[in-house]
Amino acid sequence: MAENNNTNTKTAIPYWLAFVFLVIGAFSWAGSSVAGRMASGNVPPFSLSFIRWFFVALCFLAIGGKQTWEQRHLIAHHWKLLVAFGLFGVVGFTVPYYVGLQFTVAVNASLMNASGTLWIVGTAFLMTGETITRKQSVGVALGFVGTVLIVLRADLAVLSQFSINIGDMMVLVAFFSWAVYTVMLRWKPPEIGELAFLTSMTIFAVILMAPLYVVDLVQGRSFDKNFDNIAIITYAVVFPSFISYLLWNKAVPVVGASVAGMAQYLIPIIGVALSVILLGETIQTYHVAGIAVIFTGVWLVSAGRRTPAVDTKDTNTENTETDNRDLR
Repeated sequence: MAENNNTNTKTAIPYWLAFVFLVIGAFSWAGSSVAGRMASGNVPPFSLSFIRWFFVALCFLAIGGKQTWEQRHLIAHHWKLLVAFGLFGVVGFTVPYYVGLQFTVAVNASLMNASGTLWIVGTAFLMTGETITRKQSVGVALGFVGTVLIVLRADLAVLSQFSINIGDMMVLVAFFSWAVYTVMLRWKPPEIGELAFLTSMTIFAVILMAPLYVVDLVQGRSFDKNFDNIAIITYAVVFPSFISYLLWNKAVPVVGASVAGMAQYLIPIIGVALSVILLGETIQTYHVAGIAVIFTGVWLVSAGRRTPAVDTKDTNTENTETDNRDLR
């Protein structure tokens, strides 16, 4: 593996630059929660979701339009599956996430982001019957406990009084949809190229979100086209959806999946830091307790992977992570 990385470094980019790319990507994805929270009360979540992915689709068309056109017959053949990918990977994640950020703080969303790996493992078990080890089972359970600590604010009275924040629940719906999408990637048609896949999936997602945007327009939920709102939309289009994907694609072949995976742990930490600095949000004791339990769960899930499975999937994992991380 080290030899391959050295070879890639010579032919692609230096190792240090690849690591910088990973950090920039982590900042970009972490900032997505902050941008969504900044848009709260200013840009309607349906409109923000549609406009973001409309322009992302144009970006993908610019770099992947040729491949998409050449593979149009394959896309037409697999259109139902591609619609499902767009539904769970884009619509089902973005819309509930932005709706949730209307009601909850970015700190909560950022910390719950750390539980993504656990959601994927649990969803894979439910959808495919994929075997999980005892350590992974404990890890998933701990992740659930950590998430509950954050959602209930470490107070059982919240549950008994039915005062759970609807925003937190919508964020969890978003992560569940993301987990379903990630598990579904094993059924991604291998004959469709990566750019054609991302381009067509994004276009289908935009079509699915169009009625939601129309609802905003019909009900008069518009937004001011001022600098702040345009800046938020531009950030959402350019950084977490497009630039991060390109940087991730460049970096992963150089540093490998393991290092790249570790870089993802920076996302909730950076997200919390940005929430405190830019939004003036505060970190509570239950936040610290929740993220500590979640990180313990993630560590157990990673440590509990069966060695042969990790070796076999190493290369594929790099590609899969490359495919889906950008869409956040």
